[in-house]
Amino acid sequence: MKNKSLYFLTGIALFYFSCAKICIVPPVNTTVGGAVVSFASSKIPCKKVPEYEKAVKLSINAIYSQMFETELENYIKDSIGNGPHEKAWKGLVAKDIVDKMRKEINGEYIETYGGAIGWFRYAFYHNIAYDGTANGPILLNRIPLRHRNAASIANTIAHETAHRIGLIHPNSDIDLKIAYKEPPYVIGAIIENICSR
Repeated sequence: MKNKSLYFLTGIALFYFSCAKICIVPPVNTTVGGAVVSFASSKIPCKKVPEYEKAVKLSINAIYSQMFETELENYIKDSIGNGPHEKAWKGLVAKDIVDKMRKEINGEYIETYGGAIGWFRYAFYHNIAYDGTANGPILLNRIPLRHRNAASIANTIAHETAHRIGLIHPNSDIDLKIAYKEPPYVIGAIIENICSR
């Protein structure tokens, strides 16, 4: 009985924290190699706007870095013949992935969701974000967002951008240990590591 009450109170607290005041953030522009890359106007909890703006700049700079392409290329080489995650990498070339992500990130934007749906998805599926329609926003779950820093948010931006160029993690419903070695998760982790340095 005690555990049920604690679980219920935790759910109420998470629900409450997900009902944040939302700010409309103007486009965030970053100049990379002489070109301006623009993340479109987004809707973010007001308290998270500084981390969001930092995350956008970090993710764009990381995606445009040579380090990203090099680390991704090395990961793909190391994955050949190295387990069930290998299938998700079949036919993929680091340079092609990087080029597509650099084009795709220009014009992307973020919105958030919370409430009962956010709580449910986080409590039962550990969902922190998902990709909307191809031309719609990346949707961040406000429940875990309050604890996330800029590098972690940059990870999600990269992960969802990877989905938008057709990359998948087919084992996410079967075995997350395998899925974490598949393209969107690996790309997000590489970007987060670059952003954290």
